[in-house]
Amino acid sequence: MRRFNSKRLVGIGKQISHVESLLQVESLDHVRAIGIWGMSGIGKTTIAEVVYSRLCSEFEGCYFKVDVRKEWGGYRNMYLKKELFSTLLGEQDLKIDTPHGLPYYVERRLRRMKVLVVLDDVNDQEQLDILIGTLDWFGKGSRIIITSEDKQVLANMVVDNDIYEVKALDFDDSLRLFNLHAFEKNHTYDIEYYELSKRMVKNSKGIPLAVEVLGHHLRGKDKKIWKSKLKRLKKAPVKKVDDIIRLSYNDLGPREKRILLDIACFLDGLHLNVVDVKLLVKDRGSSVGFELESLKNKALITISPDNVVSMHTIIKKTAWEIVREESIDDPGNQSRLLDPDDIHEVLKHNKVEI
Repeated sequence: MRRFNSKRLVGIGKQISHVESLLQVESLDHVRAIGIWGMSGIGKTTIAEVVYSRLCSEFEGCYFKVDVRKEWGGYRNMYLKKELFSTLLGEQDLKIDTPHGLPYYVERRLRRMKVLVVLDDVNDQEQLDILIGTLDWFGKGSRIIITSEDKQVLANMVVDNDIYEVKALDFDDSLRLFNLHAFEKNHTYDIEYYELSKRMVKNSKGIPLAVEVLGHHLRGKDKKIWKSKLKRLKKAPVKKVDDIIRLSYNDLGPREKRILLDIACFLDGLHLNVVDVKLLVKDRGSSVGFELESLKNKALITISPDNVVSMHTIIKKTAWEIVREESIDDPGNQSRLLDPDDIHEVLKHNKVEI
């Protein structure tokens, strides 16, 4: 588990308290699982880490696994299962030979224990089936915390009221967090740096990872570099944030990818409702309702209470970059055209096939 400091806690105190309240640690008559849900970089892992650090001492056994999605696959699946239960039981060479179920002696011991388990970045139901199985495996008072970008994965084990959606930071908290990373503790910056800081934060759209990465990158740099970075941010996302959003994109099916790119390139910002979007992105006459719901559950699009479809700016910029990379040197070969200059050039020289 990563170490954390006060910088990483800016603006998330209330969210941490909310997650702790969902756990109902004081109740010892049942096992409880909760989910922490939200888009990449929003702070799910940080919240889970803080809660785990605060509460671990109240349990007989504790286990925290960061980046389950990254480690999952092949022989690693059984390795992670053995690691989980070996850690909880304090037994080095635990014998577990099957992905489903537990040996009787392991299950018997585990049911007498109150444990805390955190699985971070779960993206597939199989991961929960193998690692957690059923809540009956664990003793009364045990707590399971699962973080995911996919609400549907959580919903298969956690009731809806126990899934907490992590919110973006407000502007003031984002500015505080940015300044902690961008400036020395005793640094006094002038009004121009202050205005540049506000513009940087505005581009980050309340995503803690983007705020932290930008602040760290610009620390000690002169204003010329800050201004250059601002220009690049108008079109391209922050590299580290872009990388983790691409993980979510790569997990999508072909239809989901196409619909996501269509929304990002053409529809976001038009205040269209679900019915309008379904009509505009329908695939050869077939419904796309399932894909829209899936994208919402994976925190890649938002559907408001009045059914308006939108997308976070950070995700949209990654989508734009994915399209641009289809053919960097020849925009006419890209699946979608966004830049007005590229559109003019392609149409002027008839470079696109219709």
